[in-house]
Amino acid sequence: MDLEEMESDIEFAEFFDYTKEELIDRLEELEKEETRINDEIDLDAAITSGEQDDDVSAKKLNKVRQLISSLKKLLEDYKNFDKKVCFSNIRELISKNNDVKIGQIEREAGVRLGYMSRLEKEGNTAEPSVEFVVSAAKLLHVSIDTLISVDLTDLTPTEQYIAKFFDKLKEDTLADKLDWVRETVDDLNHIDVDRDGDIEHPLFSFETFREENGSAYPNEVTRIVFNSKSFGRETSIAGDCFNLRLKNGTRLYLMDIEACGSGNDFSAPYAKEAWISIPFNGRQFLFTSQDDTPLAPLLETLFATVKDRMKHPKLNKDVMYAIDAFMNGDLEDDVVGVVSDDEIPF
Repeated sequence: MDLEEMESDIEFAEFFDYTKEELIDRLEELEKEETRINDEIDLDAAITSGEQDDDVSAKKLNKVRQLISSLKKLLEDYKNFDKKVCFSNIRELISKNNDVKIGQIEREAGVRLGYMSRLEKEGNTAEPSVEFVVSAAKLLHVSIDTLISVDLTDLTPTEQYIAKFFDKLKEDTLADKLDWVRETVDDLNHIDVDRDGDIEHPLFSFETFREENGSAYPNEVTRIVFNSKSFGRETSIAGDCFNLRLKNGTRLYLMDIEACGSGNDFSAPYAKEAWISIPFNGRQFLFTSQDDTPLAPLLETLFATVKDRMKHPKLNKDVMYAIDAFMNGDLEDDVVGVVSDDEIPF
């Protein structure tokens, strides 16, 4: 089984991309794989005590169980899709955008006028078509994720602002407009200080605290930690993370974390967190996927989008400039710093 391909399928599955039956089929595949690996581990344990093989199998089993958990959540989201939220969001956005009417969305989607009103009638259990949802999102300048999963009428002004920010981030990421930087899990779990004694990452800090050790007398320790909102000082990096430079050196960080010391504890809690770091002005926590907030799905979706895009080639402006010049037959170096006679002031 190709777990990376399965992970990609799960990360990008919207409720209307796959039928419920297709999602259930994938879940059954993963559960069979889980059983197979469990049997393999039990057999290895009976034959040999090879810790290295056990560790590889355990990591694979951990990944399978994470995917099973994600898929079950996806099925729950599928089950809990509420067209009332979608339609409420459409009306909310139209009320703030006089240039768009419901009839315009219906024409764009190729459905009869009054389509949305008919679906809203009590007792009508039909779901809106993919074309209608896509057309609404396009004309109202909002992502599909926000339109179908975030109740915009319940958001505070700040939450609405953040939702627009994350929609724009996803849109520009898909268009290859953003230069995301990958931070590997190994590097982040081994953060050190530089030659001046400063910590090499703005989200990490030296902290002294008492650490539980299973006895009545916790140890006092001082070490570099990422003091996350989800797990506090007991935070470990679960996977590669990503950051993006914004204006004036401000950076957005997307962190993939888990509770410390989970090891092969497959039930250990995981979370995604979004932070902003401002040079000489500290850092600010935005929100976590564990928060009871309508914004949580947007963070999960953005993280999955960035992670997928990082698998593909990305060219910066300087490289594209050189390639464009070559494609136009220009191999001469640009003349830099040369002043013509007419420009000499004396």
